[in-house]
Amino acid sequence: MTGELYPRIAILDADTANQIAAGEVVERPASVVKELVENSLDAAARHITIEVKGGGLTLIRVRDDGWGINREDAALAFARHATSKIRRATDLTGITTLGFRGEALPSIAAVARVEMDTRPPGETAGTRVRIAGGGEPEVTATGCPPGTTVTVTDLFFNTPARRQYLKKPANEARAIVAAVEKLALAHPEVAFSLHLEGRRLLSTPGNSDLQAVVAALYGLETGRELLPLAGEGAGWTMKGFISPPWLHRAGRSQQVLTVNGRYIFNRVLTRAVEECYQAVIPSGRHPLFILQLAIDPRLVDVNVHPAKLEVRFQQEYELARQVAALVNRALHTPRAVTPVTAGRLEGRKATGPVALQQDFSFQRKEEEARFWGEYILRERPLAEEKRVDKVEEVQEVKPDKEIDARSDLKTEPVAAGGQVLPTLRAIGQLLNTYILAEGKDGLYIIDQHAAHERCRFESLQKRVNSGRWPAQMLEPPLTLHLAPAMTVKLIDQIVTLRELGFIVETFGANSFLLRSVPLGVPPGKEREVLEDFLAGDHLLAGERLLKLIACHGAIKAGDPLSGAEMQKLLEELQGLSQPYTCPHGRPAVVRLDQATIARYFHRPLA
Repeated sequence: MTGELYPRIAILDADTANQIAAGEVVERPASVVKELVENSLDAAARHITIEVKGGGLTLIRVRDDGWGINREDAALAFARHATSKIRRATDLTGITTLGFRGEALPSIAAVARVEMDTRPPGETAGTRVRIAGGGEPEVTATGCPPGTTVTVTDLFFNTPARRQYLKKPANEARAIVAAVEKLALAHPEVAFSLHLEGRRLLSTPGNSDLQAVVAALYGLETGRELLPLAGEGAGWTMKGFISPPWLHRAGRSQQVLTVNGRYIFNRVLTRAVEECYQAVIPSGRHPLFILQLAIDPRLVDVNVHPAKLEVRFQQEYELARQVAALVNRALHTPRAVTPVTAGRLEGRKATGPVALQQDFSFQRKEEEARFWGEYILRERPLAEEKRVDKVEEVQEVKPDKEIDARSDLKTEPVAAGGQVLPTLRAIGQLLNTYILAEGKDGLYIIDQHAAHERCRFESLQKRVNSGRWPAQMLEPPLTLHLAPAMTVKLIDQIVTLRELGFIVETFGANSFLLRSVPLGVPPGKEREVLEDFLAGDHLLAGERLLKLIACHGAIKAGDPLSGAEMQKLLEELQGLSQPYTCPHGRPAVVRLDQATIARYFHRPLA
């Protein structure tokens, strides 16, 4: 402090300032890929190839066939605030390019070793620029094809503090795959190719057919079944695809919104789309959509987020209302009606509490599997949850023996875990969703899905706690074709999956054979359970898997049950340690005591 009472203001040195500025643009390897690819798109590239090693920390290379850069401008491209995209402040109100700030290349070069080879199509010789850690660029002549190739190595080599906060390479690779998928969906006119560890993982045709890009990334089945959407308003047009009611996911990774060729996230528009699905897909599931919005640049501000991932619209809520109207219109077309086929109804019939299947032993393999190859995905659509459209009469169940409902009355509320459920007699089913049961202390209302989910969860938990996770073999094995991001996650978690009962083997290009699944996964739900498990995080993997299996195999709301089926479920529930909630904590049992019922009807309590 040298005797000063407070620190003096000083101008940072160039090296420190460059590293701080780099943090605004280069958060992780995926942001490097995004910035470089956007530069390629702004250069009118028609073919873009991305190579990645070590999750992007070891190598990122982006090659394009765009305009290229001449010798005079090549070194200038690495200067701070140098850009060919804008010339004056007024240009910021009508931005039509993706990378306009002139920060990407100098920011990347400040925290990595960068080499750029570039040649405009009309020139005979190319230019090579080398720069590391924000130093002075070295410019030489080189031979190279038309376009630009940027190679980034040793990312964050001079900022170890930032590098240690990155996730492991497999996680960073997944983020890169997700970024490239969104860029490809935003620009179907460009052919993208992504190579991880030297093997091609993703490829799009570049024929301007958005549906063909969706099929290449998400699978032929998904590409065929998505519903087209198109419309326009004052200063904007929108086109794209949304999922029908029977096609939904556990997460939002396949929700893509682009604005003037830039993929973005906007809470208002996303919520407007999802609200259209509230009455047609199960709770906790999310629709797929790929929506391309072309809007007058003067009506949108893209400079509200450091990485340009969020934008602000003028009259945002009015735009959201009109987008929701387009979605609702698409959801009410004949194509949106669930087709009745054997495949869609597979595993849907409820036959009461599902019995656990045969236990098959399996050999645990410790070695890490490597599944790399060209991506061709075909995905089985998810079955639509059965819904109740009208109130049905309560089904009467004839009792096997009479229960004196007036004896030993108790009026205290039902307690949570640890209390044994009293003996109950099923007397009917309400709305094909709730079981009405008579107990000695009043009327019990049981959510059939939550109750059966709890039964399945505790039964599976006992088997797992016995010291071995039981598995069931699939004969014949199920063939899987996974999306690129899902493939990377499967590779990363292959050992954990084997420990939990999933035996997966490579079967060609991005295809796999699923030979075994954990005990309790219902027939027809193997793919859905695996994908939902991979879509989550790896923390508490065993408990999360148990909850998934319990939920997917449980009786659903809307499933009609016979009197015997209801009574059997009640008897299973009575033997549990925590019968009053589902594994996720949602109430499964509600009691209306006899005193309360008597008050409703102004009757004295005998």
